[in-house]
Amino acid sequence: MISDFVSDNDWADIQKETRDEVEKVVETAWNRSSPSEGHLEYALYHDEMEVQKVGGLFSSDYDFPKTTTEPQSAKQIINMVEAIRRTLEHELEINDKVLVFGEDVGKKGGVHAVTSGLQKKFGGHRVFDTSLSEEGIIGRAVGLAYAGYLPVAEIQFQKYADPATEQLKNAGTIRWRTANKFAAPMIVRMPAGFAKCGDPWHSESNESFFAKMIGWQLVMPSSAEDAAGLLRSAMRNNNPTIFFEHRHLLDSKYARTPYPGDDFVVPIGKAKNLQEGSDLTIITWGAMCERCEEAANQTDHSIDIIDLRTIYPWDKEMVFESVKKTNRSLIVHEDNRTGGFGAEISAAISDELFKILDAPVQRLSFPDIPVPYNVELMNSVMPNAKNIAEKIEDLVRF
Repeated sequence: MISDFVSDNDWADIQKETRDEVEKVVETAWNRSSPSEGHLEYALYHDEMEVQKVGGLFSSDYDFPKTTTEPQSAKQIINMVEAIRRTLEHELEINDKVLVFGEDVGKKGGVHAVTSGLQKKFGGHRVFDTSLSEEGIIGRAVGLAYAGYLPVAEIQFQKYADPATEQLKNAGTIRWRTANKFAAPMIVRMPAGFAKCGDPWHSESNESFFAKMIGWQLVMPSSAEDAAGLLRSAMRNNNPTIFFEHRHLLDSKYARTPYPGDDFVVPIGKAKNLQEGSDLTIITWGAMCERCEEAANQTDHSIDIIDLRTIYPWDKEMVFESVKKTNRSLIVHEDNRTGGFGAEISAAISDELFKILDAPVQRLSFPDIPVPYNVELMNSVMPNAKNIAEKIEDLVRF
């Protein structure tokens, strides 16, 4: 009984005091002026504003090491798996606030061996396995970010992120919802896209879904060098970042490069010109970069090829400058056609550059079907060098 601890009179006083306090707060809230429409986009991302009070390394005045956009390349050629592992290893070494976790990332080293050996070197308190709960993985990452850590969480395959959709969306809007008082900077690594086999669960791309998650950055490297640079940029950034690791590129010959060094970064939001040309602009990303280069080499035309590298924010400046030069554009992506991110780029080009276009903006993509199990069927509907080259011919001759 409460009367055993507080007298009836004291309890009545507590009730009145609490009621008066609540009523005062409620009255203050009701009398507040309506929010300004000018603040609707405030604190979507950390962009030239004061640092949040809670969350991430920036709020604790962490002294970030120097970086460079110039690769300090070693002689040895490595694959994307090794580039990501080396980057994680270095950041774990220099920053005890970095934590790497997910399903099977510890002793097993991840299903793609990206985190192989990291738990042995840094211990189970820094690199550790989680339960089979994607929403738990992201929820844990938010809590760790609040506590001043830098979480690097892995979702084993991109499709497995479905149960964590609510957690991911909420994590992206924390800064906006709290008017920049709280933020949860983190990296969520997700293997995605086709590989030697296909199916609707492991081979889905679907980057457009994540591009719509407000507050998140979304990157998809196409080479080992860019993988290292983009991952390090994300780990030195004050926004949450989804890091897509394309399954086909993890060990492909096309993606192999020298390791660019422990200080190398690729600025988030900056595309890369893979090939310069004057007849047509191709905008692409991920595993389609290789196929677009193959296609361009099969034609006699001068093709400008842009690898976006960052899906959100995307490098509109580089894309527009190229299209102004060539007056034609083709967007090639692995995601489904309807609602794919190519539609956003196409709309932007049509809206702002319509008067200088010599041909309609075209898209080449995966059709609106699940990824087939059968490898031959999957390859039959995936953009490839042959049908990309055919599109190039059509657009140049339009």
